[in-house]
Amino acid sequence: MKPRTLFVKPPDPFLDNEFVYQQLAPHYLQSWLNVHGYESALLVLYVRPRADGTRPPPKRLADCHMLLVEDGQPLLDAPFDSAVFAGFDLIAQSVMTPQAEYARWVTAAVRREQPRARVMLGGSHARYYLEQVVNERGLEACDYVVPHDGWQPLLEVLEAGLPDRGRGHVMSHQHDLSEITMAPTRPEELMARYRYEIAGLPAFHTVTALGCPFTCHFCEAGVERTRYFPTAMIDNDLRTMAATHRALGREHYAVMFFDDVGLLNPRQTRALAERVAMHGYSAWRAFTHAYLIVRHGDNLLGPFADTGGRRVGIGLETGSQRSLDMINKRNGKRQKVEEHYEAVRIANRLGIAVDGFTMIYPWEDETDLRATDELVEFIVSNPVVGEDHLGRPLKNSVDSTIMVPYQGTQFNTMLKAGAVPGVTLAAEDPQRALYYKGVDASSGWVYDETVLPRERYLQAQSYRNSLRPSYR
Repeated sequence: MKPRTLFVKPPDPFLDNEFVYQQLAPHYLQSWLNVHGYESALLVLYVRPRADGTRPPPKRLADCHMLLVEDGQPLLDAPFDSAVFAGFDLIAQSVMTPQAEYARWVTAAVRREQPRARVMLGGSHARYYLEQVVNERGLEACDYVVPHDGWQPLLEVLEAGLPDRGRGHVMSHQHDLSEITMAPTRPEELMARYRYEIAGLPAFHTVTALGCPFTCHFCEAGVERTRYFPTAMIDNDLRTMAATHRALGREHYAVMFFDDVGLLNPRQTRALAERVAMHGYSAWRAFTHAYLIVRHGDNLLGPFADTGGRRVGIGLETGSQRSLDMINKRNGKRQKVEEHYEAVRIANRLGIAVDGFTMIYPWEDETDLRATDELVEFIVSNPVVGEDHLGRPLKNSVDSTIMVPYQGTQFNTMLKAGAVPGVTLAAEDPQRALYYKGVDASSGWVYDETVLPRERYLQAQSYRNSLRPSYR
């Protein structure tokens, strides 16, 4: 018999809703294995909310609930039981850094329950923290590490009969995306639990490309070249998602594009807008850059707005020109803070609400912080033309995080080299501080020295996030 694969999504209690599809990789890979004749199932580990709605981080796997889905059908929805791993030959985990600790627990449980099974670990954590993953010891050490695309590594080990190559064997591969024409799996049981809205409409999310052409110093995405999925895959996925929406009884529905690339130019935006309209979506959301909006204006955002584009995410990062000059937002070309303000005005005039993302940097002083406060205040106060699907006024939103210099980023290199005056990294980064939301849903802290005290940065972060509207 062919080996069977269990894809595991470890818990992420820092998300408002763990059934948000932040990780599409298992769903792409399941479709890939189906085409090649290999059976697989998906296990979602999650933390049920308390009576007050909070979901504390689990202290052990027994604190988790598990949802097992196979062939699109739920087989289990019960408290975690490690017996769930029985009958599977390969346990594959797609892991973001907030999930890393829980992924280690899963691996250890597999070793105890199913010692002959192999464990594969991929996702962004394996990519950006490869050394830590490879050097893991004991029961928590995985067999195969996949820091990039998983399509070929999966086939390779399954067709070879899951060979023993020693723990922490690295399988690095970047796939030709032209081969990926099948839609990722969209199990109705999971999609029914998905709680994400765009302009008052239920939405699912997808991607059309991997990587990013920009090389912002704080970001990992720009370290890999941009690769685009073929139109056939995008069409198949939009069609599949639309059918799932309708199966759930929805007449109107939306889609979110989580591409790092975002809306790059008018031609690309028009092509994507045509696909969205063709498949019957009433609203959609995407990302872009402020200077692209200013450069192209209505030519970029017009097709987006005309086909139901109601929200656009923009990494504005900062209202401080000094900080903006440091982060390499435009690949070495100077970007101006004034472009942030103008981009918001253009989008709002077209009936597009802006989700403005900002950061707090460890070199910033009071002048820098106040400049970004002013930008955030402008964003939330600027009027947006139009209403959402529920008849509510469209409103801009903001988000603020404290910059964490993840491995593989230019800022990590610069800070380790002492190239930023007044800022030093902690001698050893606490593992949990590497989380994008920290241990208590606030930003992680990995600094021994910053220009202002940590408390002042947290105060600024809290103030900005307090300005978010109650809906978006």
